[in-house]
Amino acid sequence: YENNSRTIICNFLFQMKIAIIKKDYNPCGGGAERYTAVVARGLSARGHNVIVFAENISNEKDDNIEFIKVPRANFGGFSRTANFNYSVNKILKKTNTHYDISYALSRVIPTDIFRVSEQIHAVWLKHGYPKWQIMNPRHIELLNLEKKVFQQKNTKAVVVNSDLSKKIILENYDYPENKIFHIPNGVDRNKFFPAKSESEICEIRKKLNIHENKTILLFPGTNYKIKGISAILKTLLKLDSNNRNKIFVIAVGSTPGEKVLKEIKQKNLHNCFRFDGHSENMRDYYIASDLLFFPTIYEPFANVCLEACACALPVLTTALNGSSELISNRENGFVIESYADID
Repeated sequence: YENNSRTIICNFLFQMKIAIIKKDYNPCGGGAERYTAVVARGLSARGHNVIVFAENISNEKDDNIEFIKVPRANFGGFSRTANFNYSVNKILKKTNTHYDISYALSRVIPTDIFRVSEQIHAVWLKHGYPKWQIMNPRHIELLNLEKKVFQQKNTKAVVVNSDLSKKIILENYDYPENKIFHIPNGVDRNKFFPAKSESEICEIRKKLNIHENKTILLFPGTNYKIKGISAILKTLLKLDSNNRNKIFVIAVGSTPGEKVLKEIKQKNLHNCFRFDGHSENMRDYYIASDLLFFPTIYEPFANVCLEACACALPVLTTALNGSSELISNRENGFVIESYADID
């Protein structure tokens, strides 16, 4: 209804003051950070008065959006997430300003709308940590806050970007199903689109210094542990040396830690890996690769899978990734039940 005059009139009549709450605001950051910036800019472009509350604010800001820096709390809480919730509420009371809508993309209560942008901790704790961590005060604090988030007295509506997240909420919390709204992520088709020709693929591979005779597995991410780097290493070790020599993994995103580099070297896999750091042009990597290898432990919805699909790159990911809902097995990729299914 973008061009519908009635919608334009409604937008004009109902200009709102909207508080967007996210611990980290960075238009060039991960998927959740980029989404926050897109939402803030989109609402501002529609004429709404947008105020962003964030603890960390990048230098890349919009003049039409007001930013309020939330000071980091040092009151002795175990979790930075819980501390942020405390600080946001404190600064909201201090400003004493009425907002028509409060839209939280981090765990904050109370709020009108909460969008699930991070792993639901009740499930992430089971998959990402040893069992004894259930006794860790940080996790106890996070679980208590999350339980309060999924109570309707604290959160009027919940937005999810995958059926997986909705299912997990209903399985773990007593939140009304009719107040959970599935709004899928979008992709910029002007930025992500298939190769125009085989010659373009060759040109991009040459530009990125990629060996023509290798099968290129692209592994993007800012947290390699969550995205499943251990599964990648175990998979490569399962291959015989002949097949392993045909494969090359390009990791794009954050700089790997010393622990990761040491493990790769110890397993004698350093000839199979390359870490290219952050890239502003991910399409080149999607076009130059043969497979997006993304065996993530758990992800509400990985945007990289959506971007890869838009560039016609097949995706291998796990069922605990919400964007696996985009994949028809053996048609545009592969869905593996768990990151632990190495075989």
